[in-house]
Amino acid sequence: MSDLPNLEEVSFSQCESLVAVHDSIGFMTKLKILNAEGCRKLMSFPPLNLPTLESLELSYCSNLEKFPEILGKMGNIRNLQLKFSIKELPISFENLIGLEYLRLECEILHLPSSIFMMPKLLDIRVTNCYEWQWVKSEKGEDNIGSMVSWERRLFIALFCNLDDHFFSTGFMQFAQVTCLCLSESYFKFLPECIKEFHNLDTLDVSNSKHLQEIRGIPPKLRCFIASNCISLSSSSLSMLLNKVLSCFLNTFLIHNM
Repeated sequence: MSDLPNLEEVSFSQCESLVAVHDSIGFMTKLKILNAEGCRKLMSFPPLNLPTLESLELSYCSNLEKFPEILGKMGNIRNLQLKFSIKELPISFENLIGLEYLRLECEILHLPSSIFMMPKLLDIRVTNCYEWQWVKSEKGEDNIGSMVSWERRLFIALFCNLDDHFFSTGFMQFAQVTCLCLSESYFKFLPECIKEFHNLDTLDVSNSKHLQEIRGIPPKLRCFIASNCISLSSSSLSMLLNKVLSCFLNTFLIHNM
């Protein structure tokens, strides 16, 4: 491939016998489209340093467990979908500096904490992930929430079987989001630390049938969806009702001043 420096598009799509990709693919300076979707026997992918790349397809590569290392800043990829393939995103994933939308659908997922420092990433959606693990960034993760200013960020986790352990393993990484969807989960409580989600205005925990207790409510919350949360305690329901009444009275007073 190094003898074809002017290629702008390379596709191995649906090459079910493909086992390996040469390292030269990762250094094609004019490449805009790279497609390896459906290469089920592919087990690894070479490091990438492709500043012109606009589209990367790696879905349905069922034996490809780790996303390729990103060796240099790549700012042209806006949307990335990874379905039924990748289990681990490397710390160098943050070099996709133009990424705005990320869709992940996999059973096991290792996420770098530095993902929340990516400057343009607005929307993260994770589906059907049954096991979570955070990969700690060299920059540290304790101050990520205070270091990053998000104008609007959305995090959605659907059918991910999240339990109470989720809240003690990196939950504060989401502290700056404005919309948080954790529906179809298995946790029994919403932790008190969610009060520190100062930008959160929409929270969806619908169909979380094991949810019993709400220990805190974000200060700017305007929309709380808890339909079919059949185990919610009466005290938690009263807390929500008081929050609704408080918001209503504040709005009424403002409109009548």
